[in-house]
Amino acid sequence: MKLSRRDLGVLLPALAAVRAAAQQKAAPALPSKIYHNDQIRYEGDETKKGRRFFYGVNRSGFNVEMHETVLGPGTETHAPHKHEHEEIVLVVGGTGETYLEGRTETAEAGSVIYFGSNQMHSVRNAGTTPLRYYVMELRGNQV
Repeated sequence: MKLSRRDLGVLLPALAAVRAAAQQKAAPALPSKIYHNDQIRYEGDETKKGRRFFYGVNRSGFNVEMHETVLGPGTETHAPHKHEHEEIVLVVGGTGETYLEGRTETAEAGSVIYFGSNQMHSVRNAGTTPLRYYVMELRGNQV
């Protein structure tokens, strides 16, 4: 099948619109509500556990997720990696060692970390007590 430039000019935007619509349908609409701490269960063990508070599309069509991670002493979330979405991390307990694009820096309770799009990053518990932090994932049009 041979397509002209004109055919592609019509077809490609239509395919992009279909893909965007499919992505929007994949994530649930995010309701306004209180997500009670005692009603959201952890998955994992004392070495590494987490829980998702919410994931969905807000009223402006933006995909967001909020989760909590708790790491035992010496535990790393995962090897340094990168992804398209951005993350805002609020450290609420313990001391973390944050790797960001070749640099390592300590983040203690009360610190806020911002991981930009497509930047290599990871977090490791550098202390002797559990490291606890919340992550707000800003996914935009990503599912």
